[in-house]
Amino acid sequence: MYSVRTMLQQSALLAEDIEKLIGPLAIRAGEALEAVCCDDLRRVVLVGSGDSHHAGRAAELAFERLADISCQALSTQQFLDYGMLAPARESRATLVVAVSASGSSPRLLTAVRHARTHGFPTVAVTGRSDSAIVSVAGRHVAAELGLTERCPGIRTYQASLLALLLLAVRLSALRRALPGQPVAAEESLVAEIAATADAVRASHADADEPCRELAARLSEGGWPWIPLVIAGTGPGRGTAMYTAAKVVEAAGLPAYAQDVEEYWHIERFLDPADAPLVVVAPSGLGHPRAVELARAAAGRGRRVVAVTGQDETTLTRAAWHTVPVAPTAREEWSPLAGHVFAGLLGARLAERLGRTPFSGGGPP
Repeated sequence: MYSVRTMLQQSALLAEDIEKLIGPLAIRAGEALEAVCCDDLRRVVLVGSGDSHHAGRAAELAFERLADISCQALSTQQFLDYGMLAPARESRATLVVAVSASGSSPRLLTAVRHARTHGFPTVAVTGRSDSAIVSVAGRHVAAELGLTERCPGIRTYQASLLALLLLAVRLSALRRALPGQPVAAEESLVAEIAATADAVRASHADADEPCRELAARLSEGGWPWIPLVIAGTGPGRGTAMYTAAKVVEAAGLPAYAQDVEEYWHIERFLDPADAPLVVVAPSGLGHPRAVELARAAAGRGRRVVAVTGQDETTLTRAAWHTVPVAPTAREEWSPLAGHVFAGLLGARLAERLGRTPFSGGGPP
């Protein structure tokens, strides 16, 4: 049975998971890419649904910056319908990474079969080494946690994201995309990711009480519930999508993600004027615009929730509420620390409203 307690327990184990998984996953990422002609690749497509798609969106920057390759995260159905329309000669230059924690998503299995038929090299990222997608994809990275409890994706999301980041690191070494010796550069990046365990641990410690308080403040108005908009850009867009999913899954409340700039073009006209806006604003390329948007939205009366570093005072001073996130060595790793609050917020909202995860939406 799903429970808020399990969500909170899983959130508390996230840092430990990174410490346990980093070594094995780095090895498996290398093994998965051994038979791929990485020098010939021109594009990477990350395919998945739900949390798996959100992890892909959060990992795009790592592939583009580190491996110096175009990367696009597509939902499973979008890839299945529109992702294989390029000329056949381009298929071998596109690596398809299929992400599924369970490894049994029917549409994703179909998508991978079609991709291989069209000549795309494929790699699966999954939480189960005995799942169907392993045999269908031919190559895989198993991010196994040995979970027995039922829970909205929290540890599984992070495990998938971690595997994707390590694939990006390994690909960067194989393509010699980084300065210096490839082996040393790769080891340095893996060490950076391993060090994010400390940021994840700090983010959990710092965010739990602010998430509990935020749940109380958001639920004060009762019904009708105002849809919660979570804005982010770059890797933060993946975190925003994931956060919206945890609010919906855990508490059955309406929430959705939006790009920072698109929010300003559309949702700033949303009534009521004091509707809450969560802004995911890690340090990085998109940070200045996120701060600018948050301050402008607050000036228009929005209840801005800033998910950012504690020292980002330009943003936090304008915010109605702040959820602190610990910094990481580079923007590419920021989703590992940035996602921690999402499960906490979903759980605390469900707790506040007396709801059980996945109980909304009527009969299954």
